[in-house]
Amino acid sequence: MWVIYQLLIQKKLGLPAECLFISQICVVLLTAPYLAAYTVHTSLLSTRFNANTAPATVGLLTLSPLSSGRYLLRQLVMSQVPVFGWVLLSTAVVLFVTNVPFTKAFQMLMILGIYSISAGAVGMWGSQVFKDVLFGAELATLLWCILIGSAFLINPFKRYIDDFQPVIPLVLHLNPLIVVCCLFEGFDIFRNPALYDLTPVTSYAYMFPKPWYLVGVWQLVIGGCCFLGTWQMCRSRAYIA
Repeated sequence: MWVIYQLLIQKKLGLPAECLFISQICVVLLTAPYLAAYTVHTSLLSTRFNANTAPATVGLLTLSPLSSGRYLLRQLVMSQVPVFGWVLLSTAVVLFVTNVPFTKAFQMLMILGIYSISAGAVGMWGSQVFKDVLFGAELATLLWCILIGSAFLINPFKRYIDDFQPVIPLVLHLNPLIVVCCLFEGFDIFRNPALYDLTPVTSYAYMFPKPWYLVGVWQLVIGGCCFLGTWQMCRSRAYIA
């Protein structure tokens, strides 16, 4: 977190409080997928192959599809306990070293919790797609890089597309870092001199998502879809069936 914070400060991308919250989001998006992928992947393998625990566990989970769903959800939430603890500690530090109002810190705490579960679900899904923990976490990281960098990735298409206006709301709603711009009035990361010419977004009239938690809702939708995909794959592969 400190390395990311220092990079943001050196580039003058925001005030200390804004850069700290952006750093928190980056750390959560990087760590949550791996923790969930590792926990769920190893748990499902042990359920399948451990002769001592598998019969009882599988017997419980085959009672209904909801049982297997609750099992996966429990594993997902438990995998994020270290992230939740770190988020609480780092947010307390932010409150101590900055003049951020408690209300905004609490809102960021909620968003970080949502991002943790959502990112964990994506990592969990990736681990089942590739049947590998590391590849699953890397898939989640790739997804967040695309969503965060989408405002800049569309820049090369300016020669082919005359009007980006219909695309801009989608870019802003799906970018997990935009929630910082929603919470801190007057903070517009795209208007920063270091980034202004790197994206076509600044050439159009745009508004950040309102209410502020709408960005979190979209992340929950992404995580929910990945969770359902994991659930179906596990059942079809007889990990939980």
